[in-house]
Amino acid sequence: MHRFRIVLLVMILGGLSLISNLPVYGMLPPSELNQIEQPAGPIDQVIEASPESIPLSEWPQVQRDPQHTGYYPENLGTNFQVVWRHAFQPEKVFPQVQAIISGGRVFVGTEMGNMYAFNATTGEQAWKASIGSPILNSVAVDGGKVFFGALDGAVYALNATNGAQVWKNQLSTLQGFSTAPVVADGKVMLGGRNGIFYALDPNSGQVLWSYPVGSPILQTAAWNNGKVYFGAMDMRVYAINSASGTLAWKSAQLPGMTFKDYWPLVLNGMVYIRPMGYGYVGISEIPPANQVLDPTIQQNILADYAANPQKYSPTLFRLYETNGEQAPMVIHYNFQTMNGATPPPCVDRDGYLIMPSWTPQGGYSSGWSRLNPTTRILVDALVEVGSNEGKGNQDETMNVTCSKNLILAMHIEEENANFTGYYNLDTRQWTLIPAGASNRQMQNNTQGGGGNPASIANGWVYHITYYELVARRTQP
Repeated sequence: MHRFRIVLLVMILGGLSLISNLPVYGMLPPSELNQIEQPAGPIDQVIEASPESIPLSEWPQVQRDPQHTGYYPENLGTNFQVVWRHAFQPEKVFPQVQAIISGGRVFVGTEMGNMYAFNATTGEQAWKASIGSPILNSVAVDGGKVFFGALDGAVYALNATNGAQVWKNQLSTLQGFSTAPVVADGKVMLGGRNGIFYALDPNSGQVLWSYPVGSPILQTAAWNNGKVYFGAMDMRVYAINSASGTLAWKSAQLPGMTFKDYWPLVLNGMVYIRPMGYGYVGISEIPPANQVLDPTIQQNILADYAANPQKYSPTLFRLYETNGEQAPMVIHYNFQTMNGATPPPCVDRDGYLIMPSWTPQGGYSSGWSRLNPTTRILVDALVEVGSNEGKGNQDETMNVTCSKNLILAMHIEEENANFTGYYNLDTRQWTLIPAGASNRQMQNNTQGGGGNPASIANGWVYHITYYELVARRTQP
């Protein structure tokens, strides 16, 4: 299925002359790359809490670190083999639930209110804890405890070894939790549908502070540099001081339908956040292949947006960490999504953001490109010369995870379309990966709940598709 909804025609400034010697595939020419200011440095040098400080055996919370970079700072092998699977039918797993790995175990909660722990290499079930209320997001693991919220309005901590309940804090009765906790600054932090953001003591579950925003919080928060960030249903982004629970800032009301999906990404002093919406700031429908990476065209689009923002419907914003003011816009597209927000980017080894984009292969095709956050334009397309592999899917959900050498693009796996695969940054080649799921019961083609990025630990890749957890080894 390849329906694409064009709701806004982006007007490119007149008088542009195309640069005739731009390549159809790959990066901008070296002569032009040398003229573009590069990011501050590799990812482990530019964020507050370095991914290097997290053991390679751990993927302890959503997108691995509290900034949600989705970056695994080591090479993966390229021999992907399914070693084990676990199907959750008829329980079902909410599509945005990401597998979390800690202490040699994989943790996943289900819509029927059960929390599972599996041996990370054998798939053997270590324990199952019945909560009795739907669990609609990922867990976080720290200090031997598994933390999560449920729709019954309680936040739970279970013993990671045996699943025994360590504590439960019933914070509301009529409105529950559908966000994942972020663990940072010695606290477990998450927002509720009751419009209150909480920080809990990880040892006792006691509320250390709470902040009411007056609007449901359906988006998982990110943390960096002493602040926790999230969007609420009032279409504002909030920054709360994690030490005290006081408001650091709240943004102006941003355009869009809702903040309900996924999470912000924090990088280089910026909070990147995507509301649900249909617009973009980039080249309009089906550009000629040689325009996709053209720096002049992209920079003129950004200049036109700055002068005439009312002409555009952006679906990605970046805010200054210091004050919540909008930073200059970046090129972005609204691809690889269905009935929800476009999934957030991951950050690669060079500090670039992996973003959905038109592909320089031309034609009616989306794909992936690398955004330079300093120059705010796309500078490299993840394409392979002479191959159709690696294309995205304009109106079906895909999510990305970054390792040191590979970019993993995970599709929900519709029956007639397999887009899951990896791009090798060193060889500049795409490799498709079979879907991996064996139990196709209760599948659907609406993808209204989004999807989940792959998790990586000890060189293994874990992904949930068709309500089935698939564990792949990447080395022989």
